[in-house]
Amino acid sequence: MVGRLGGGLWEFEGSVFLDIGKARAAFHTTGTSGGVITNVAGNCTVYGADEVQLVAKIKESSALARLPYVNGASWNPKLACLPGTRGTLLSLVRHWSRLRDHRYILCLKGVAGSGKTAIAHAVAQALDADDLLVSSVFFDCANASRNTPEFLFSTIARDIAGRFPAIAADIGALLEKEPALASAHPSRQFEALIAGPLRRHQIDRPIALVIDALDEAIRDDSDTEVLAILRDGVVNLPACIRIFITTRPTRIIDQFLSGKEHIASYVLDINSAENRQDVAIYIDAMLRDDFFRSEMGMPWPDEALIRDLKTMADGNFIWIATVFSYLRSTYMPKQKLHALLSASPTSSQVLEPIRKINDLYATILEVCGDWNDPDFCAGYALFMGSIMASKRPLSLAALRALHGGKEEHFERLPQRFGSLLMGLHAEHEPIHTLHLSFREFVTVHAAERAETQKFFLSQKEYSQRLAELCLRTMVREMTAAPITGTGYLAKIADGRLGIPKLTGVSEQLLYSCEHWGHHICDIEKATITVTEIIQKFLPHHHNTSIEIVASASTYAGSLSVWHWVKNHGPELAKLYDATLPSQAKALLNLSNRLEDAGRLEEALTAIEESVCLRRALAAQQSAKASAKICTSLHGLLGHWSSFGWGKVALNTTQQAPSPAQNVATEQPGAFDADLGYSLHSLSNCLSNLGRREEALTVIQEAVQLHRILAIEQSVASNANLASSLGTLSYCLTYTGRREEALTTIQEAASLYRALAVERTAAFNVEYARLLNNLSSHLSNLGRTEEALTVMQEVISLHRTLAAEHPAYFNANLALSLSNLSNCLSRLGRHKAALKTIEEAVALYQSLMAKRPKAFKPDLARSLNNLSQRFLYIGQREKALAASQEAVGLYRTLAAERPAVFNASLAQSLFNLSVNFTNLSHYEEALASIQESADLYKDLVAQWPNMYTSGLAYALRWLSQCQSNNQRKHEAKGILPEADG
Repeated sequence: MVGRLGGGLWEFEGSVFLDIGKARAAFHTTGTSGGVITNVAGNCTVYGADEVQLVAKIKESSALARLPYVNGASWNPKLACLPGTRGTLLSLVRHWSRLRDHRYILCLKGVAGSGKTAIAHAVAQALDADDLLVSSVFFDCANASRNTPEFLFSTIARDIAGRFPAIAADIGALLEKEPALASAHPSRQFEALIAGPLRRHQIDRPIALVIDALDEAIRDDSDTEVLAILRDGVVNLPACIRIFITTRPTRIIDQFLSGKEHIASYVLDINSAENRQDVAIYIDAMLRDDFFRSEMGMPWPDEALIRDLKTMADGNFIWIATVFSYLRSTYMPKQKLHALLSASPTSSQVLEPIRKINDLYATILEVCGDWNDPDFCAGYALFMGSIMASKRPLSLAALRALHGGKEEHFERLPQRFGSLLMGLHAEHEPIHTLHLSFREFVTVHAAERAETQKFFLSQKEYSQRLAELCLRTMVREMTAAPITGTGYLAKIADGRLGIPKLTGVSEQLLYSCEHWGHHICDIEKATITVTEIIQKFLPHHHNTSIEIVASASTYAGSLSVWHWVKNHGPELAKLYDATLPSQAKALLNLSNRLEDAGRLEEALTAIEESVCLRRALAAQQSAKASAKICTSLHGLLGHWSSFGWGKVALNTTQQAPSPAQNVATEQPGAFDADLGYSLHSLSNCLSNLGRREEALTVIQEAVQLHRILAIEQSVASNANLASSLGTLSYCLTYTGRREEALTTIQEAASLYRALAVERTAAFNVEYARLLNNLSSHLSNLGRTEEALTVMQEVISLHRTLAAEHPAYFNANLALSLSNLSNCLSRLGRHKAALKTIEEAVALYQSLMAKRPKAFKPDLARSLNNLSQRFLYIGQREKALAASQEAVGLYRTLAAERPAVFNASLAQSLFNLSVNFTNLSHYEEALASIQESADLYKDLVAQWPNMYTSGLAYALRWLSQCQSNNQRKHEAKGILPEADG
């Protein structure tokens, strides 16, 4: 057997105690006999333990190992401040770390490059030496694994578990019970894995956490979960907790963390005397190390030169760090240092930090080449201009390819700028500037002084050039060789949805497809050359570029080009308009595929753009395109509803009838179908918001329109009537008119039955869906035998469809099997019901393995049903296991889209509580139903008509669970609320 934990690999036979404490705990063999231990990692010892303890410990270790961990984010003594520097601050931190008051957080704020990270490493080192440090996380915006707070709390939780065995057991048990916590929302992870365990276990000494560069993990104003926890959640921790944070004072961080009683702030003043002294110590240490002693020549150290360097640094750590980085990489560093110092004003003159680093950049650039050489200047402009204008870092190979692969400048020039650019030593490594301030210097500040204007590059000018290069690259590469897998947006979906993987997409082609629209918007007046390339690109390659982005990157929209084209002459506008129908259709198809792949934000972007283009077509082509607006709007509403944005969907749908309504007024009857379609969508949105009576009124109007059209007996009219009757039946049911609902659904089923006879392949799917609903209506009216007969017909239809096209119809079959299981269960045929739901679960598990985001809700629902079937035949342990799995799935779904899945989570938690009670796990049952009741309260606050009864049931069961836990007084107090 092989176990992996904390980076070590242990092979073992027999009984072994796995210690999750990594290097901090021992691993003894005392008292053991038999078995073989192989200490592969070299850092473990074995404890004697009986078999039960071993199993428990292994489970705990396995559970903890599932918590994601930020690799490479810990402190490094080599990156700490030099000894003797930052004395006041480190003393302050040491004093604060031993307090047990309400000041949980000490937040160090300072401008970029002021030395905060070095301080954080020094603080971590000092706290570790005092045995107070439990965890440290150093964020870095340039490192993909460390530029997000996603795994911050799971990392801290694992580190805490590594120090405190009792807490490790607590967290391990939580993860065993609820594996979804390992990937839960940060707020849930903080409470469940950190705050809760720390409150439950007494710690008799301070424990410290270090979080560096917090600002580099906060991407934008919407990414504030961690800030909210630091502001609101930390106050609930025990007083022994100390959290040291460093950050730039950004607006959003100041908004969340300033003025809070539990957060003490310390501003790093780079102009203070102590800071200047620390920079001087740093300079002395650097210039006296072995490298500079060997490279600077004699006499060394040159005290006058060092003094001038200290004056010029003016307390700016990033400036001096940039200097030393340059000196270590350049030829003849002493001469370069003299050049740097001689190019500056006199040492007595105080300079602003930005001006100083700009002077540094100017000095470095000056020695990169001969600025009187027009070829060198042209090469600099071409190479550096491309880097400054690119929307994301590109490799040297990609830059060369964008320029057609013929530019000699990309062969000989780049290495001259190695002191300012990173990534030049590998063909396919993205090129980064040494610091953002260098980009600002080249594109802004260099133009401000005559002596630096030769370094200035207009970002807009070179962005315009990149627009042309991107267009040429796309036309060239898409024409030269086919991109395997493209063309999928032009095909009718055949069940194989999602976004296919493409082959043959180069780095430069992907960049061009992603960003040509951004660059083209920088062109104020299209040249003849650009116009000619666009004329080649739009008709033949535009949709392909969208496919490439969707497959290999993130789709962020494509209509910036359309808005630009409309302002650049009738010729280009006419050309683009000719592509609108195909592009609108492609975007609609793309939206469906992105939704199927679980990429909901991108799907929403695509459907919004499709609606936008349909509106433009409506303005140009009048009636014909107006109908298609409704089609795109219907898709858009679906995406908004899936995000839980019901009100937005409703507002849009209320506007949707307008185009068709106008046309219907001008051409009576011609567009009543489209008006009916919009009314149908409006009714659905009203239903989703719980406004059942309004939804009923609207769908009745839609049915009336479709009945008039159906007099013509056209196939399409009857299909629309059947569909709207199905929705009418749904609305009647939810307004308590069940007999009318049954009559209505029977009429709809009759229409689809006739349509299915005429065109079986086209209408059997909808016919089966209507029969499914008919079965539910019959069952709700107590006509279970009839419901079963209908469901058996549904199963027969779906088995036939699934046999021919399993990839497309297995989902339908699984749904009908789940409903059939419900019918069988109501008739007391519990074994048959169990067998049926097990088949449904197996189908959903297979579907979810391929498309997890699409089928996770269906699997969760079917697992709830499976739990009930196990319960009916007395298999309580299996019932509990299925219920726990369902809750785990719903937790992840509700974390992503609470407005859509909180109700399902509440119901699943109710079922879980019942299952716990059946096995006498009363505490777990109480915790589950308490969470369920809390969710129902939130739901009732938003939709009282829909969830009041659910809350009442939950509160009554909560009262029962309180009684089971000998909390009689609390149990009695709940009942009035339940009955109210």
